[in-house]
Amino acid sequence: MLSEHRNNVLNIIKWFFLATGVGCVIGVFDAAFLKALDASIALRNQVPLFYLGLPFALYLVAVLSRQIAKKDKDFSTDAVLHKINAYESISLVSVIKGFVLSIVTMATGGSAGKEAPCADTGAGVSAVLAKILCMNPADRRKMMICGVSAGFAGVFGVPISGALFGLEVLWVGHIFYEVMFPALVAGITAFQVTSYLGVNYIYHPIHFVPVFSEQFFLKMIISGMFFGLVALLFIEIIKFMRVVFRYIALRTRMFWACFIGGLVLIAVGHFISPLYLGLGAAGIDGPLSGQPLDSPFGFLYKMITTAVTFAAGGIGGIVTPIFFVGAQAGAMLADFMNVDPATLAALGLVAVLAGAANTPLAASIMAIELFGPAIAPYATVACVISFLVTGQQSVYPSQRISWDSGKDLESAPRAESAKFGRRASDRQSKIRARKTLLKKAFKEMTRHLIPNAKNFDEKK
Repeated sequence: MLSEHRNNVLNIIKWFFLATGVGCVIGVFDAAFLKALDASIALRNQVPLFYLGLPFALYLVAVLSRQIAKKDKDFSTDAVLHKINAYESISLVSVIKGFVLSIVTMATGGSAGKEAPCADTGAGVSAVLAKILCMNPADRRKMMICGVSAGFAGVFGVPISGALFGLEVLWVGHIFYEVMFPALVAGITAFQVTSYLGVNYIYHPIHFVPVFSEQFFLKMIISGMFFGLVALLFIEIIKFMRVVFRYIALRTRMFWACFIGGLVLIAVGHFISPLYLGLGAAGIDGPLSGQPLDSPFGFLYKMITTAVTFAAGGIGGIVTPIFFVGAQAGAMLADFMNVDPATLAALGLVAVLAGAANTPLAASIMAIELFGPAIAPYATVACVISFLVTGQQSVYPSQRISWDSGKDLESAPRAESAKFGRRASDRQSKIRARKTLLKKAFKEMTRHLIPNAKNFDEKK
């Protein structure tokens, strides 16, 4: 018994130092990436109609990411989740691609987020450190999870929820408690390092929070359902655009898919507003500060530009666009719910994240870190309901889900011994009962249009 406790203490000390080292390294990478991104955006803003070069920028990014070093394609959060769940490593080439090409995508006007390069870089660098230290696959996996947590924590300034996001997003219904301590250490350390290096974060304490009442609680339930539907719509638009542009690339060339996607983004930026292109920080800060919306359909415009950017070859994260969509949708809903717009924008920001990424716990804690503790009960209700509404859908196809996670138990096979797997909606042999005939018809049409679909990036 005494020997067991001693081993536990030694293990805690070991992972404290390892996680601290990971947090320091990833914190420096986070700060370097964010400062480089800010500098490139500042330079871009000096160019009028900067988004006119998007068709060629998307093609350049697609060629560099997919045609050069074809095996090194682990530059998206979804690819990193797959590598971690499969106990595989990430190459340095993928890290470099994600770091550089995501800046090119966002600086030229592509609608993407800043968290993926930091989280993916964290996982890749941690994998390299684990290889140097000759760690076994299990410990290397722990190091990679710490890297993802440090990346999220450092890029958004949320040390606790960022660390938990790295744990929760891997496997819905299961949290890796054995990695929780080093992930928290890595997240807190990365946040301290990036703060020390001068990185500024979004922090909007909510000054107006209504007194909790049954009427307001009912409004939060309705809002949670609405945010869940918004998250579900976002997921479906991403899937639809992926199919459309893959079809274009297979029937013509990759250049035309990138060019058409760039033209769509130019049309949105010129005829609607450039606000819905690029990182979109102003579209997040405005609703959180209580400013009126440029358009009640702003969240829908951002969905379209983000989905087109990724489908047409762009690289970057999706959490920042989710923040934009959630904040805009919440501020729009506030007019109908007779609720303070800033409060509902803050709730929408975290609730749409909870539904789209299946991370209700991390999103609820993120609300406290970003907006103050007074919003905690409302954010938790909205996040959990949004999480339940989206079912087994997610913006991360490689995300695993446990059948006993409380999501769509009717679709779980009764006699199946395995308790996890890919989402049922991603299996061709299963069509969930909740899907409509229209969705079935669309799926069959897609198979007919693309009978032998290879990766869209393999066709020049």
